[in-house]
Amino acid sequence: MDTHYDIIFSSGVLHYIKPEYRKEIFDNYKQFTNENGIHVFNVFVNKPFIAPPPEKEPNAFKWYSGELLAYYHDWLIKESSEVVFDCNSSGIPHQHAMTTMIAQKVSTLD
Repeated sequence: MDTHYDIIFSSGVLHYIKPEYRKEIFDNYKQFTNENGIHVFNVFVNKPFIAPPPEKEPNAFKWYSGELLAYYHDWLIKESSEVVFDCNSSGIPHQHAMTTMIAQKVSTLD
């Protein structure tokens, strides 16, 4: 049985997906999303002016500005923003950059 979704949400975990698997995973998410369904994602992005975070995460992979949007070029982008914010998660003050995207699957007119 195929399960379809109205909403898929992910915040702060997409950087654990290896780059070579991203297209396949997003294609799968998109395929099993109902028409007018929504995807809401936050992903950490690399910025050359922000020092790497002090946490050593060997299983984390880089994302770049605009990369997430590229997987959704055929969907309606409802929101897209990028912010830099302060963090103290490791007890050491540092910063992160994060892209937020809300995309909606709309029917295509042929």
